[in-house]
Amino acid sequence: MTTYVLDASAVLRFTDKEAGFDRVRDLFVHAAQGKIELLLSAVNWGEIVGALYKRAGGLPASASTNIGGLVANLAALPLTIVAADKDLAEAAAIFKHNFKLPFVDAFAGSLAFHQNATLVTADYDFKSVPSGTIKIEFLPTK
Repeated sequence: MTTYVLDASAVLRFTDKEAGFDRVRDLFVHAAQGKIELLLSAVNWGEIVGALYKRAGGLPASASTNIGGLVANLAALPLTIVAADKDLAEAAAIFKHNFKLPFVDAFAGSLAFHQNATLVTADYDFKSVPSGTIKIEFLPTK
């Protein structure tokens, strides 16, 4: 089965219906059909929730708020959130060092590397990762 890793930028493009929305939506559809596996690091999940929380003006993320409902809807998508354990944290630290990426992005990159998965991202910081290191599918620019 083909495996993809989404980073926060890809999921936020989906929530915002921005460039690349349709590709991420199609990945969710294929995952729901059991055709592919979608992974997301728990650190990147936190990045997504943080971005949504910030946009809501820091309101509590309860189910009764728009942000709480959106977070609950995202959590229900066919997406496996991978815990950020010791091994993944160490791998992310090495990935960060080797490719000069922000630490949170390195979690997505190292997860894709260790799962032999394709990283789907709108974050062009990943251009610093040499070709052949991991498979990367860049979403279109805004």
